[in-house]
Parts: sequence; C-alpha cells; structure tokens
Amino acid sequence: MSRLLLILLLASAPLLAQTPTSPGQHKAPPSTANDDKWLAQVSALQNRAHHILKAELSRKPGPACDKSQLYAKLSNAEYTRCVAADEVITRHNYQAFVDALAASLSIQDPDEDPQIYPLPSRNFAPAETAWRTYLDKTCAALGDTYGGGTGRGAAMSECQQGLTRQHMKDLDEIFLKR
Repeated sequence: MSRLLLILLLASAPLLAQTPTSPGQHKAPPSTANDDKWLAQVSALQNRAHHILKAELSRKPGPACDKSQLYAKLSNAEYTRCVAADEVITRHNYQAFVDALAASLSIQDPDEDPQIYPLPSRNFAPAETAWRTYLDKTCAALGDTYGGGTGRGAAMSECQQGLTRQHMKDLDEIFLKR
C-alpha cells in the first residue's frame, strides 16, 4: 500500500507545479517610479553643481579690484583685501559645488548592488580633503617666494582662487561631462 501511495504522490507532483496561482499571488513587475525618482534627484543635484560652476566662472571681480588699476588707484594692502574677498566668494561657490556633486554621488542606483558597485562618494570626500591639502601647501609655497613681502597675501589668494576654479572645472569634466 505504501508503494501505491508513493507512486500516486510522485505522479501528482508535476500536476501541482502546473496548478495556476490565483491573481493575488503574482508579483507585479518592479515599478520604474523609484528609478525615475532616483534619476531626478541625481540630475537635479548635478545640474545645481554645473550651474554653480558656470556662475563662478562667469563672475568677474569688481572694478575696484581691477589689477590694471593697482598702481593708479589701490594701495597694495587695499588690493590684497579686495582679492582676498573675491577668493572667499570663490571658496563659498566651491563648497556649494562640491556639496551638490557629493550628494549626487551618494545616491545609490536602486538597480545596483552596493557590494558590486560601491558608491563613488566613498572615495570622493577623502579625495577632496587631499586636494584641499594640496591647495593650501601649493599656495603657501608660492607665498614663501615673496619672503614676507606685501604681495604675499594677494599672490596666495590669487593662487587659491585660480587652483580652486581649475579644480571645479576638472570635477565638472570628470563627473558632470555634458
């Protein structure tokens, strides 16, 4: 009798596998709403970063800081203050640019496994810290060539502003290539 029961059980197994499921038991295909939301967030942050860069690069120092007028209108100290103030604006724009870029890099694509495709942001912050160290040391070395002279402050501010703008362009080329 147990053999007959075993044969009947085995014979019915393929039929059980073919039994249709009720409509409520089927899984719906994954929604693209999350993909669209993820993509919209990344695009918005990257567009913000790109616009900050464009605004920074199109910004010109005020007429009071015109280098060609240095000897005609401004003392060296006044020019240094003017250049330093302009460099502070660049530094502020750089921070806003990097914050938007870093935020865009920290959003995980919902279709990617973080074990296989790690977020680019994990190396971005340490890279930016290393870059800021490079910036400070390079411009300090330039300042040292002035031997404590009055042009040192302006030269260092111009160095920091120039390297920062170039770095922003480099990051745009690497991460936001349009």
